[in-house]
Amino acid sequence: MDTPSLSDLGRFLDTNRQTLLTVLTVLELFILLMVLLRWFDRRYGVRGTGRRIRRGIAGAARDLAAPIVGFVRLRRGMRVVARSFAGSGPVPVARALIETSRSTLANWNDFWPYLVLLGHGELSVRIAGAGADVPPPAAESPWQVIAPRHWRARSAPPPGSAPATGGALPIAVGVKDRTMVLLDFARCPGILSVHGAPTPAERLVSALVVQLAALTGGHGVHRLIVAAEPGYGSGAVGIDRMPLSEALAALTTRLTPDGRTVLVCRRPDPQTAAQLAGLAADDPGLLVLVAGYLPGSRWRLRADLAGRVTAPELLLDVDSTPLVRCLLPRRRTAPPAPPAPAWAEEEFSGSTALGAASSAPAEPAVLGSPRRPAPAAATLPAAHQPPRPSAPPTANDDLIEQAHDGQRPTAYSGVESVSRSGDHVSRSGDR
Repeated sequence: MDTPSLSDLGRFLDTNRQTLLTVLTVLELFILLMVLLRWFDRRYGVRGTGRRIRRGIAGAARDLAAPIVGFVRLRRGMRVVARSFAGSGPVPVARALIETSRSTLANWNDFWPYLVLLGHGELSVRIAGAGADVPPPAAESPWQVIAPRHWRARSAPPPGSAPATGGALPIAVGVKDRTMVLLDFARCPGILSVHGAPTPAERLVSALVVQLAALTGGHGVHRLIVAAEPGYGSGAVGIDRMPLSEALAALTTRLTPDGRTVLVCRRPDPQTAAQLAGLAADDPGLLVLVAGYLPGSRWRLRADLAGRVTAPELLLDVDSTPLVRCLLPRRRTAPPAPPAPAWAEEEFSGSTALGAASSAPAEPAVLGSPRRPAPAAATLPAAHQPPRPSAPPTANDDLIEQAHDGQRPTAYSGVESVSRSGDHVSRSGDR
């Protein structure tokens, strides 16, 4: 084999000059790219940048789909509320569950039910108390443990009778995962405050007042006093409206409390807050619902701009928008209020109770007798549009705690609380 000469090598380079230049250029660019990637990886990180890009794309997709997801979730929640408030409503079922679980805990006075979840064919309660571990229910009891401090009923509770004066007072506060959530207002330490974003908080208070108004007259509330503007529960019957000063005078001068009284007001000044705390501590039949941030109240519901209500100390995280949409009247249509909502009644059958408690199309046979067809729409209390407030609520005052004269206002009066409605024993300390 002949060795190629220099002339042959020159002719080869001349003939393939373009190809060789292209290969050298590609190699040079590859080397520069590797050096650039090495520098970028040391400075910013290639994998971290890829994760940030993926998160950005996923976030953009979620933002684009958020309106659709929110609308679907709202419609689903409104169907849950409509089914729950159809017929006898969720209050008799929730009250029966509270009383049944309370009787199961009769030997342990340090624990009590305070929250009821109705839906998906499931009836459950959450247990609170000062003890570390909740004693498990007996094998023959109608309850089973599904999580720490969370019990599920094996069957629907029996029909309840008229509520006792010191019985439970469950009120719906929102929807979570197709489940109606009710809070036992009678278990609060006298004062329940609702604060957060002004508009959602105001509408939630108004929805709570509508429920309380429907429970007056022998259904758990003897007297409902609304001392706040705008008029919460406008159009509902059974409400005594008066200024806060007159309400305090009436509550202070009543010597023989008759039944349970609920007072609804806006956030008072520190002196009035201390007076309210003293009245609630001395009178077990008095419950106060405050619209606004009240320092010192141990039960606080905070509503954000999206209508989500949270209370970490109560393990509460629900959506109040479906409840508000169903219970409060529309702005353009305001039919006259009926004399008595059907869901406020206490007499109900087992099938109606299950139908009101579950949003599932069918339930197991163990939960009750065959249900009758559910009504097409819920019988909800209709009311007139509340009047416009004279001055818009102040968001800053409602979201943060204000200082007065160098001291923080508080709703704690320093008086030992007496036994509240529905308590096993006298409440003290952290109860």
